[in-house]
Amino acid sequence: MLTVLGLAGSHRRGGNTETLLDWCLEAARDEGAEVVKFRLSDLDLHGCRACDGCWKDGTCVVRDGMQDLFPHLRSADSIVLAAPTYFMGMPAVPKMMVDRCQCFWALKYVLKRSLVEPGRPTRFGAYLSCSGTKHPRAFDGAREVVSSLWHVLEVKSVGEMLIPGVDAKGEIEEQPGALDQAEAVGRRLAGERAQEKEET
Repeated sequence: MLTVLGLAGSHRRGGNTETLLDWCLEAARDEGAEVVKFRLSDLDLHGCRACDGCWKDGTCVVRDGMQDLFPHLRSADSIVLAAPTYFMGMPAVPKMMVDRCQCFWALKYVLKRSLVEPGRPTRFGAYLSCSGTKHPRAFDGAREVVSSLWHVLEVKSVGEMLIPGVDAKGEIEEQPGALDQAEAVGRRLAGERAQEKEET
């Protein structure tokens, strides 16, 4: 069974971005995927120390909640990251998670080892975000971060949902088409990955 990993990057339980994530994951589950969800704010996470300890063997020397997450980041067939936009960028907790993937970067580009097994079907990813502001460049900074993460994790983006002007809790439910779009992302994460497996 293929696995879809969901990463909730907001402190606010059941907020707009996490609601998008839950809609997405439920659709993936309906397609037959096994869903694994982490609320990043529930993990004991610490920032990257820039100590280069991972350059030795590709393993992060910081022992915290990332030890639970690292295996899923490597093994999941698809990954969906949902994080709101604060001050024109990604909030501290999901960005900290991204920074801690430095050990994967070291594994690939310093130690020249594969992050995923050779011949594995393409892994897919999606990014979901809501922003209170309607500034036309509100999502630009976070999109660059996510693009870099997907590159390191060897994940191919299959889409993103970036919804401006959504702030108060529950407003996402009033956005026309939001539910349908989120479900479509979930089905694509599960469906395209399943098709890749069949063709391999």
